[in-house]
Amino acid sequence: MSLASLFDQAVVLQTARHVRDSTKVVMPSIILNVGCTTGSLPLDLTIHARDRRVVVEIEPARRSLSIQGDPLARVTNMISELAEAVDVESSCAIAARTARALFGFDRASVYQFQSDQSGRVIAEDAAEGVEGFLDLHFPASDIPAQAREMYRRTWLRVIPDIDYTPAPLIACPGVTVDEPLDMTCCSLRSVSPIHLEYLRNMGVTASASLSIVIRGQLWGLIACHNYSPRYVATDLRAAGELYAQIFSLHLAATLETDTARRRIAPRAAQVALANSVPLASDIASALVEGEVTVRDLISAGGVAVLQDKRVLTLGETPPAHFILALSDWLDGSGSTVFSSNRLPADFPPAAEFSAIASGLLAVAVSREPSNYVMWFRPELARTVKWAGNPHKLVDIGVHGIRLTPRKSFEAWQEEVRGFSSPWDEVDVASATAFRLWLLETVMKQMEEARREREAQYSRQNVLMAELDHRVKNSLMTIQTLARHGESNARSLSEYVDDLERRIIAMGRAHAVLAEDKWDGASLHSLFSTALRGHVEAGSPQIELSGPDCRLSVAATMTLAMVIHELMTNAERYGALSLPGGRVGLKWSASKEDHSLVIRWKERDGPPVAEPIRRGFGAMIIERSLAYELQGSSELMFERDGVACTMVIPNRHLTSISME
Repeated sequence: MSLASLFDQAVVLQTARHVRDSTKVVMPSIILNVGCTTGSLPLDLTIHARDRRVVVEIEPARRSLSIQGDPLARVTNMISELAEAVDVESSCAIAARTARALFGFDRASVYQFQSDQSGRVIAEDAAEGVEGFLDLHFPASDIPAQAREMYRRTWLRVIPDIDYTPAPLIACPGVTVDEPLDMTCCSLRSVSPIHLEYLRNMGVTASASLSIVIRGQLWGLIACHNYSPRYVATDLRAAGELYAQIFSLHLAATLETDTARRRIAPRAAQVALANSVPLASDIASALVEGEVTVRDLISAGGVAVLQDKRVLTLGETPPAHFILALSDWLDGSGSTVFSSNRLPADFPPAAEFSAIASGLLAVAVSREPSNYVMWFRPELARTVKWAGNPHKLVDIGVHGIRLTPRKSFEAWQEEVRGFSSPWDEVDVASATAFRLWLLETVMKQMEEARREREAQYSRQNVLMAELDHRVKNSLMTIQTLARHGESNARSLSEYVDDLERRIIAMGRAHAVLAEDKWDGASLHSLFSTALRGHVEAGSPQIELSGPDCRLSVAATMTLAMVIHELMTNAERYGALSLPGGRVGLKWSASKEDHSLVIRWKERDGPPVAEPIRRGFGAMIIERSLAYELQGSSELMFERDGVACTMVIPNRHLTSISME
């Protein structure tokens, strides 16, 4: 039976579009309440495209009876609640509360992966009387590597009832299946029996997991559990996926801001060392004896400087003979920057001094080995609460050894010894920067380095403030797009697609600015990047003409969004909706006030008529230049094609050639 025999032409055409755009489509297309030619039962369709293959998931159109209101409106409110968050902890607490409210589950937990891939519940919201897992640890084997990869690739995984009866996937008669079907992104796919056994041992009947993905890596999960079957409707799943993406962006920005703030103190210490150390006659002594020392650079219990077999120490450190032996071992490792928070396990002789040296961060500070600066951290003996015994993970049966989920999740305590508090990315980055400074700057160009460090520190302070401002602006822009785009969307899938495209357009503009270290951007580069997501490079459908110039940061971001909206409109309704349609994009400098005048003109497209109402995209085109840049934009619906004239004041231009 073909798709065309089941559904009307609109559904078939939308599926065909996904086939055509399968290399570009990120989100699935969702069609709600579709009538079927073989019956009257309304259906929900979810269309996935991947590698020139399309999967259409079909399920009865059901809506949640206990969740009141529009799911999309609920997501908008959930996003707005994140504005109250000031750090990672409060962000995750809000995420747990709002995710449980969205799905109506008994418990929602934010589960963060640790460096060893074990997990810890850092936030939770649960119904009264429901067992809590807050601050419990789960071994890495609970979520194996292949499962973590699946979560990384998908935003939502729902199991409505662990006691479901799986159905086989059967190819249509006459269809040849040449390779296994990748159903990773499908909502209706079956689940590993081991995972079902795991949930059954927990007493959980239904689950939903939202992925938290930061910089392409799986940071954690928002895991929702219910103790009775719980179906999550199609539109509610789409709303959950959207929230997972927005929350991941929010959390990434929060982490970046926190990291930037924590770098302030090490940078201040670095600057102080840059001012004092080059003036000292004995550099090694100055590192541990000055008013500011290398111990101020990185938090540690003690620090040692090893120079030509001479050992200088500050704070609590192992004896000199151990430090010399440790340097020989580091020489053999070949690492110029080494970090460990379990030194006794990596270097067994350290067990004797684990109380003061369970952690080591060391940098080589000479071209040849044997000269090091070492930071030591004391043992952090602690009791870890596991959700059940993490060591009872296998069973031996008739089929040999196999992974067996724990049958008990009662808190199981384990004392951890021989570990220090971990060295984070700020610690390692600070040590690495210090090493480069000592090698390349202090040892070779002391006077020049001192002057440059003072100027660099001043620039870094400005960049810190600018970073905080950009993060807040980006979050506010995303919230605005999420709120206002909803009222103009004709369907949930169109809303999700428009929001995704606008966020991607913002990201491309950020990438252009980042190439020039946020010191403005080339207009040619901006247009080339902005158009890349819509047409192939060098497409005859687009004519670009005008002198190159450089725009300010504000002008780059604003113009990128305007061009994106014009291109989107042209693709859907204007000249680019037809194969022979053309768009001319020309710009020049005004001879009167040297402002930048940009003209957009479409031709050879369908006839154009003045719209009855202005959509959100038109509002961005007509108002953003005036509001953000005090410029202007005039959108004209001429019969032979849409035209738009944009004016950017010259104060937003770094340079431009006069025609």
